[in-house]
Amino acid sequence: KDNERRLTGRHETASIHEFSADVANRGASIRIPRQVDEEKCGYFEDRRPASNCDPYAVTSII
Repeated sequence: KDNERRLTGRHETASIHEFSADVANRGASIRIPRQVDEEKCGYFEDRRPASNCDPYAVTSII
């Protein structure tokens, strides 16, 4: 319920109804930092889960 209000597609958030991945795009569901794209190694940000989620539960689902 709270994620639906948070993930509207506005204010640098992705829509809860669409998946997207992009380099250096804060509006994407999965954000790949520019440095990672250039060096072809590093990390990515999954911007969908809320900050109060259980990271172990989210990781197991992914």
